[in-house]
Order: sequence, then C-alpha cells, then structure tokens
Amino acid sequence: MNRNDKIANKTGLIFKTDWLASNPVFYNLKTGSASHNINEVISSNTKSIFHQEGLHNFINFGYSVFGQTPIKDVCFLPPSSSLHRNQDRSLRIEKLKDPYDKYCDYRLSESDIFELIREKVQKWEKSLPSNQEIVLPLSGGFDSRLLLWCIKDKSRLRSYTYGLSNNQKNSIEVVRAQRLAEKFSIKWKHIQLGDFHNYFSEWNDMFGVSIQAHGMYHIEFYKKIRKDLLGETAFLSGIFGDVWAGSVPFSKLSRAEDLLKIGYTHGIRANPKHLQIKPQLELQNTFWENNKKLLTNYQFQTITTVRLKIILISYLMKTPSFFNFKSWTPYLDIDVAMAMMNLPKKRRYNRLWQKEFFSKVGLDLDKENLKGRYENTLDRQAMINLPLKPLDVQKFSTIFNKQYIEWINQKTHLTELFPLQTRISNTPKVGGFLRLLGIRDKNMEAYYSYMCLKPLEHYL
Repeated sequence: MNRNDKIANKTGLIFKTDWLASNPVFYNLKTGSASHNINEVISSNTKSIFHQEGLHNFINFGYSVFGQTPIKDVCFLPPSSSLHRNQDRSLRIEKLKDPYDKYCDYRLSESDIFELIREKVQKWEKSLPSNQEIVLPLSGGFDSRLLLWCIKDKSRLRSYTYGLSNNQKNSIEVVRAQRLAEKFSIKWKHIQLGDFHNYFSEWNDMFGVSIQAHGMYHIEFYKKIRKDLLGETAFLSGIFGDVWAGSVPFSKLSRAEDLLKIGYTHGIRANPKHLQIKPQLELQNTFWENNKKLLTNYQFQTITTVRLKIILISYLMKTPSFFNFKSWTPYLDIDVAMAMMNLPKKRRYNRLWQKEFFSKVGLDLDKENLKGRYENTLDRQAMINLPLKPLDVQKFSTIFNKQYIEWINQKTHLTELFPLQTRISNTPKVGGFLRLLGIRDKNMEAYYSYMCLKPLEHYL
C-alpha cells in the first residue's frame, strides 16, 4: 500500500495539485483510477476510444489542454485542486483557493528578487547531503547563469551542455557554457546529441498520449549524463525562469481560438482540419468565457500560459527523475514568480533588469564577443541520423484523412536535397527572407506533425 492509498483510506484525498499543477495528475472518470502517469489510468475498456474535442485540442496544441486528454473519460486535475475518492470508488474534485489572488500585487525590488532566489537556492543546497553532487544543465542563458551565480559551493557542481547547430561544439550554447565553466572552475562537459529517435518507446512509457514526442532529446541527454554519475543526484533546473522574467509578451485575445496564441506551440503540432470528425469545442469555449476578462491582465495571462501548457512543460522536470535525478527549481515558488512579473514593464522588456545585473556581477557574456553558431538544426540532424519510420496509414484511417498521413510520410522521407535545404534555411538573411515571403519548410512542418501523431499511433 503506497502513501496515497493510506491517505485515501483516512480522508478520501488521493492527490493535490499546486498553483500551476506542475506535477500533473491524471484520472479516469469511469474506473476511478488516478496517477501521475497517464498510462496507469487508461484501462482496456477505454482503449482506442477518443474524446472528440480532447483529440482535436491535442492535435491543435500538441499537448492536452482544458483538463481533457485525447482519451475518453481520462482527464487531468486543474491547478490548486484536490482529488478525492468516494466510498463507491467514484471521484470528486474540490477547487482550492488560488494563491494568485494573494500574490497578484506582491512586489520586491530587483536586488531583493536576486537575493530571494539566491537564498532559496542555497537553502535547498544546504538541505542536500554534503557529499552529493549537483547537476546543473548549463546553456549560458539567463536562467542557468543566474542559478550558477546562486550556488554557494560550486565545487559540488557538475554541468552539462548540448548544442543545436550542425557542428554542435560550435553552438553558442556550448561556447557560452564552456566560458562560464572556466570562470567558475566547475566540472563541465559537452554532450553530443542526435540519436533521440531511438527513444519513442521510452517516451511513450513516460508520457503516453498526454503530449507530443518532441522532447526525446532530453532522454538522450540524461542517459549520457547518467553514465558519468552514480546514485541519486540533485538536479537544479531553470524551468519557468524565462517566463516570469519577461520573455513572454502580452497577446491581444479577442476570441476562443486566440487561446492558441498563448499556448506557444512553436509549430510542434498537427493540423486538426484533417480530422474526420469536427467536434464542438465546448471545453475551449467555456474556458474562454470564464477567463476572457482576466486574460486582459498581463500577469494572469502569463500564468494562464504556463497552466495551459503545464502538461507539456512538466516533462522538463519529470524526465530527469526517470534517471534518478532529484529535480528542484526556485522558479516554482509563487513569491519568486509574482515578484518577477510585477517588476516595471520597461525593466522586464528584453529582460533588461537581468542584463544589467549580469553586467554588474561580471557575467555579461555579450561583452566578451564569444563566437558561436546560433542556428538550431538539431531536429534535422536527427532526421538524417535516424530516418523516421512511416506512420501507419491504416491505423489512422478512421481518425484522419488518408492523404494527410501520406503527406507526412512523404515529407519526412528525406531526399538528397535535404542537407542543402537545411543549409539554405539556416543561412543568415536567406532563410529569414524566405520566411517573410511565407515560404514554409514543409519537411519540418511534417516532422512536427509526425511528433504529434506518433504517441497516438502507439496508443492505437
């Protein structure tokens, strides 16, 4: 009997979510089962039975939204909520008080915010066994750079970086991380990626049909890191830091369909117009009607972005845990998040407040004129290294138009021109000019559609 079962026997409470639902809870309305892993709540009775709008929204966003997965009767718990099991095994959801209401006007000075984050990091650091190493993935970006500054005993750090450009060692992420490692004399290693198409099955075991499969490069990354380390290892993450700091702009929303704007899919989705069934989008419309006034507030809109996307974002914290890394981040705390979001708009724009801080403490890497490549061709490299197996047209025949699946298979089957197309699309000015003309990269559009549909194929 696990801890949750013991709690359920006493009070009926089986799960609670925090203010973001950062550790998603899935539950089955029909069977009464609940788990952090969607695969554990999908019963044989619900196999191949889709929730029409849940499927549409999954295709549209690339992840489950509005409390509903693509599977009929399989839902997920909203933020600040508790899930209870009644004596008859039925489930009951109770909405808890949203802490946003308490913190919406929480304000600190910039210097106090930096100190607050440092205090939280060092308190967490102190709570760890004194001989335990701390893994900090280092990209040289603002969030990992700030966490590096926060750590008191940097001799405990083990940092790793992967690159995105064709020559990964010359990627700007690798170049910056190496420079930071030199500055702080920390153990650092570059991790070469490109074979993550090997991990569709493992990704499915972790996340099933809750999200698209594009994050598999994290599996390759952590597998290679784990070879360097023994036992449980502390893991410091910068997740959410960029969102609260000012990287997400305000969007004007005028209708329910505009919610896709704040879903930030980055194109990693499929096209729902090719679904054979066109559902009424009741969940989306209800969400819009309940929140459209609040979404005119920047802070609330930013939090809604995270809450909408949390089923996807959470993999950044959950994936390391599958490799015995104990993940933690200071940016999950609402006082840190709200203090950052309540800074003046001019200071948050382009993250000016953080840029000036880095300059003050000698961490302004832009001033060092480091030479590195900025393009991102990692997905293209994987397509060349490990070509994708065609989607099963027959399996999808009752869900999608056959021509759409065939188009995806055709465009993800690479020709000899693909490397040349990659060079052109990542050539400064040329690639940008083509995008301005509205000339889309059909290969990558098909690739992202494939990543969205692959979990559904496995489920079927």
